[in-house]
Amino acid sequence: MALPHTDNRRRRRAVLIVALLFILVASIFAGIVFRSVNAMKDTANRIDDERALDATTAAVDALRTQLFGILHDNATWDGAYKQLNSINRKYWITQNWANTSLENPAYDTAVVTNARGNVIVAYKDGKELTEPPEQFFGDHFTTIVRNADQLGEQAGIIPVYAVRSKSGVALMAAAKIRPSSSSTRIEERNLYTLVMARHLTTQVIGDLSQSFRIERLTLSLARADNMLNVPLTDIEGKSISYLSWPSKLPGSRSFLTVKTQLAVGAAILAIFLTGIAVAGWVAVRKLRQDEAAARHAALKDPLTGLWNRRALLEHLAKLTRNPHEGNVELCLLDLDGFKRVNDAWGHAVGDELIADVARRLQKDLPPTALLARLGGDEFAIVVTTGLDASVTEDVAELALSAACDIFHLGSRQIQVAGSIGRASARLTDISMDGLMRAADIALYSAKNLGRGRIVTFDSALEQRRRDDMMMEQYLRKTLETEGIEVFYQPLVRTIDQTICGVEALARWSSSPLGRVPPDVFIPIAEKAGLIDMLGLQVLRKAIQATTAWPDVGVCVNVSPVQLQDNGFAHEVEAILTEAGIDPGRLTLEITEGVLISHPEQALKAITALKGLGVGVALDDFGTGFASIGMLRRFAFDRVKVDKSLVAALDTEQDAAAVLQATIALARAMGISVTVEGVETELQAGAASLYGCDVMQGYLYSKPMSEAEMMERYFTKWKSVSQ
Repeated sequence: MALPHTDNRRRRRAVLIVALLFILVASIFAGIVFRSVNAMKDTANRIDDERALDATTAAVDALRTQLFGILHDNATWDGAYKQLNSINRKYWITQNWANTSLENPAYDTAVVTNARGNVIVAYKDGKELTEPPEQFFGDHFTTIVRNADQLGEQAGIIPVYAVRSKSGVALMAAAKIRPSSSSTRIEERNLYTLVMARHLTTQVIGDLSQSFRIERLTLSLARADNMLNVPLTDIEGKSISYLSWPSKLPGSRSFLTVKTQLAVGAAILAIFLTGIAVAGWVAVRKLRQDEAAARHAALKDPLTGLWNRRALLEHLAKLTRNPHEGNVELCLLDLDGFKRVNDAWGHAVGDELIADVARRLQKDLPPTALLARLGGDEFAIVVTTGLDASVTEDVAELALSAACDIFHLGSRQIQVAGSIGRASARLTDISMDGLMRAADIALYSAKNLGRGRIVTFDSALEQRRRDDMMMEQYLRKTLETEGIEVFYQPLVRTIDQTICGVEALARWSSSPLGRVPPDVFIPIAEKAGLIDMLGLQVLRKAIQATTAWPDVGVCVNVSPVQLQDNGFAHEVEAILTEAGIDPGRLTLEITEGVLISHPEQALKAITALKGLGVGVALDDFGTGFASIGMLRRFAFDRVKVDKSLVAALDTEQDAAAVLQATIALARAMGISVTVEGVETELQAGAASLYGCDVMQGYLYSKPMSEAEMMERYFTKWKSVSQ
């Protein structure tokens, strides 16, 4: 009888033990589950907070990188360095940096100081600051300017700092303005400093919040309690403000949604654990997706949706780190005439055109090509191929064809063109900097050659650029010593064949280069920002020489760049006053290009010159687009018929009629006429017959030095006049 009882007791004990064990295991499991859920909640909250902190830090870094990038591009610029060491520096700064601060998304404040720390230009939101920048921004402005170029990008530190201004908190950076070419001679005493700042306005904070998915992001001067904070530090490393936002607490929200179900008990424990696992997996996946989206947004151009400069550089860097057999081609595309679109219809239409060009490129280029927008109207295309295939040239042709087309923007039809610089290299020996530099050199050459060109980089192209830079250096030295010579070609009255004036022509002889033609060194001077110095030297020497030639006028060519300078008329007046010469003996010759590109400025300059009593002549008449309306509006004292119309008398049947009509048009409007390029008696006879007043050319004299002109004027021409 004991065995069954013992067996039952054992069974009960076993059942009890199993039950207790089950209860214990279930309790332990439930505790583990609840602790795991709580840990997942805290982990999800922490991961989301870390993601938000990383995203906000990335947002600030993106702003700092964007500001530093545009500062670096503008400060490391041959054109900027040259322009700031020319007489039109303030006008150039205003046009290129100050006025653009109103609509540029990268900065809203631009300040330029000289080597002594004096402010040259200071603009905010397209308007000149009404108080000194050191007062507007505080003491840190002076420190940042003083330390420009001393705090480079070392150890991953971008030299952009937070400052407090009277308009709020801003990011600020400064850099010395230097040429990008190492061969350009730098004078430390002539180095200017460019300062750019971007205020963290409500709009900027809102854009960051939307772009990086940070809800209720605010800017505060003190650390906000119970919120996440990212400090903004000044140049001394002190926190002057904070980006603050509330934690989203996704884990806590998830826990609240399942709290009731957890109370149901052990019966649904497995389902509950499965749900928690799925919820955790979904939460982690969502966080990873948000992180990927934030990084994706940081590499995209907001206007076109293309990859930006950072993405392009990362792609090239990846090719550099993981080289393999094959080739890579980089094409830089720059739109020709885009500035005219902005000037004519505004930046909104310009942005629409950029977006349309981007869509056209995406449509026409192969999907294997990486397309990026570098900024402004410049695009980049990268193509890689395997070892058994050469880099195709069709990509550049397709890109050029897409850009050189008519774009329909609302009711407007706009046609632009493009220039492409192309460079290629083997993937096994690619240099990112070298490839970018080579493509940039090729693009520079393409733009110099005209619209709609594709230029492929080669060693000869780089040598030509070096030659141009060397010639620029020699020309600068020549101008510094006033070594430019002035030759003179007589102007002869048609009626009595006596001299009535001379045209001053610049001549340059360099000991290492020999005699350099004007059509070579004058474009170099214009690109290098030396044309003002060159033009004023020629003008001063010509007027001084003319003081010894009584009753003889002098004609001097004026560059379009000079005519755009608001102070040009004052400089002419000062030279005339110094020489003591009658302003009526000076005639300035201009080409019609500036009349078309900058008509209002040209009219203002011409009016000021005529107010001094100086004559103004239209050069190369008959070869461009000068209309009757243009002749009336600008009231020229004289037109100079281009020598090509005279030379055509020897080869073309209708040349005489064209010359006659051209002279008749000017005479009908009461404008005196000079005919250039007269080399034969036949040409002189035709010009005289058709009514020109003055002739100029090798038939009468080649250009002469001042000494030769003195001798010939006081012998032959004087005797003829007597």
